Amino acid sequence: MNSFVHAATDVWRWVDYIHIREKKLTLEQQIQWAQSLKKKGVPSNRIIMNGSDQLAKHGVFGGVHWGQAAIHSYDKELGRVDRLRVGVSVHSLEEAKVAEERGADYLFYGHVYASPSKPNCEPRGLASLAEVCTKVSIPVIAIGGIGTENIAAIRTAGAKGAAVISTIWTSNNPELAAASLRRAITNSQKYAEPGR
Repeated sequence: MNSFVHAATDVWRWVDYIHIREKKLTLEQQIQWAQSLKKKGVPSNRIIMNGSDQLAKHGVFGGVHWGQAAIHSYDKELGRVDRLRVGVSVHSLEEAKVAEERGADYLFYGHVYASPSKPNCEPRGLASLAEVCTKVSIPVIAIGGIGTENIAAIRTAGAKGAAVISTIWTSNNPELAAASLRRAITNSQKYAEPGR
């Protein structure tokens, strides 16, 4: 936990959200991590946690993020979880449409490129990312193998942002890695504006 908290404290100013994604953690451990981030100055509304609707009761973060298993077992609209920001990981257009219909605020779609966290899985690629982006009306965040070198490509495909793991968390300088990603995103926005 200490290395995560230290790195998150260094990078939070450069990223929109810090996502606590450690699937092996219990609910109590996730809450401890979130509270540690808050104590180090990370605003609670910038903390997103993998989880269940139980997280809404603790109020130490800005939203929850669910995988596909949760969306199919949850019997209410997603967007009604005490109006927390709710994200869902999806891997196909069909899953994206279901998540949108159930009230997700945003989607993680991927993995787009080859990724160390998915070593034996074929990447879905830019064409499938673009299809999902054009067929849903909520923001799609690309995940999987994202680095500064492919930010422009995912933005051109329609992604509103990027979720990264190894680009920041395995870097010797997480803050520099996060700042470089932010610059790449800013530059891709400039070139996407009409008349530039």
